[in-house]
Amino acid sequence: MAVYKIRCEVVSIAGDKEKCIGAAKMKKGESFVFEARTPEGMCVRAFNAIFPSAFAMRYSDKMPWEKGDGYVEVTCPDGDIVVRLSRIKESLQI
Repeated sequence: MAVYKIRCEVVSIAGDKEKCIGAAKMKKGESFVFEARTPEGMCVRAFNAIFPSAFAMRYSDKMPWEKGDGYVEVTCPDGDIVVRLSRIKESLQI
C-alpha cells in the first residue's frame, strides 16, 4: 500500500489579511507537511479541520471529493483560512 506525505498550503485568508486570526498566525503561502505527526507550527484549529481529509489522502491514491489534479480545499473552523491539501508524489511503501 502506498503512503503519501500530504502538503498543506494556506491558499487564502478571508478579507485579504496578511495573517489569520488563529493563535498560530498562519500566513498565505505558508506550507506544512503532514506525515505521522502534527505538522510543527500549524494552528491546532486548522489541523483539526484538515485531519480527516489529510489522513484519508495519506493512505489512498484518489478520494471522491478531490478536485482538479488531486487536491482538497478545507476551511478552518474560524472561517478565516483555506488550506489546500495535495499528495507529495513520492509515496512510501508499507
